[in-house]
Amino acid sequence: MRMAATIAIVIACSAATAAHSGESTQCSDRNALNDVSVDARLVAIKYYFVGLASSLTDPKRHACYEAEAINDPTLRVVNKTLELIERDCTPMSGAAQAAIAQACP
Repeated sequence: MRMAATIAIVIACSAATAAHSGESTQCSDRNALNDVSVDARLVAIKYYFVGLASSLTDPKRHACYEAEAINDPTLRVVNKTLELIERDCTPMSGAAQAAIAQACP
């Protein structure tokens, strides 16, 4: 229940940030994530990977995503994704693909 609430907050913040911002929506994912705590950012990104992995049809790639992004206790891929979003203003989808690309080609 807490995870669903966190994701709902991130989505709501994203919509509010894009609607009320004078900036373009180029950095809307970064702005939405900045509105919540670091732990919530990491949870939102981790659950993005859960959704991404569930849509994969290749079982080997699915297993790799689960091992490298979802079940990795060091959160290496999740932290890399957050870094790309914050540093380069990369949208979540692009940052996630770039972060997981080395681990799961």
